[in-house]
Amino acid sequence: MRRAIVPLTLLLAGCTLDLAGTEWQKPGAMVQEVTVVEVECARKALEIGSGPDLILGGLLDVGRLAVQESRQAAAFSSCMTSTGYQRMS
Repeated sequence: MRRAIVPLTLLLAGCTLDLAGTEWQKPGAMVQEVTVVEVECARKALEIGSGPDLILGGLLDVGRLAVQESRQAAAFSSCMTSTGYQRMS
């Protein structure tokens, strides 16, 4: 069951993370290499988990999801930076 969720989650993460290989750069890295590293970092970012699964409803869930997305984006950026990539201006 978990194996079916991970690809779906990565697909959904692609909606919030730019995995086109154009947002990050590293001297000598080709776009294909950047994309592979981006996908791996996205997978790691999604593994941090979503936090407590509270059924709050309404705006409280929107806030909880915003915090979750922010944590995952920070983990993604940290992963990219730790592999030697820099965000393009």
